[in-house]
Amino acid sequence: MKRRLTLLLATHALTLAAGFGAGVYLLPILTAPDGPNAAVVAQAMANSEHSARFERGLKGSDPVHWADGKVGVSAMQIVFDGRMAPGPDYKVYLAREFVDNRSDFLRIKQDAQLIGDVKTFDRFLLDVPADVDVEAYTTVVVWCEAFSQFISAAQYRMYADPDR
Repeated sequence: MKRRLTLLLATHALTLAAGFGAGVYLLPILTAPDGPNAAVVAQAMANSEHSARFERGLKGSDPVHWADGKVGVSAMQIVFDGRMAPGPDYKVYLAREFVDNRSDFLRIKQDAQLIGDVKTFDRFLLDVPADVDVEAYTTVVVWCEAFSQFISAAQYRMYADPDR
């Protein structure tokens, strides 16, 4: 009887954990708004002053935390056209140096500039705040704030302008 009760509790706990995990993963997919129109993204990409790529195989990326596609940066907007693993609470930051994993981003996060939230996983278009100078940074980073998880990064220029 005791063994049966232990087995019953264990299977229910495992089912609850699996359901919670599936919910955390699926909820952002189910509630994601439509991404910006492909033509709007293409126009924003054409107007970008800098471009780079999010690569799927970065050191800090893994099979469930990644982005793959082109990113454009201008003084007004950051635009992405590609695919990103869905997840909750994604944020886009600008960093002064290229980072490709969680520990490196945490080391420089206090100096990174938060640009905005990502709610879509195939394309996004974020306005750069008026007080942010993109020339003072080199890298776009996608970060999952809820789980402190590195998603991807793309270096759009080699060196930040130290005078900015």
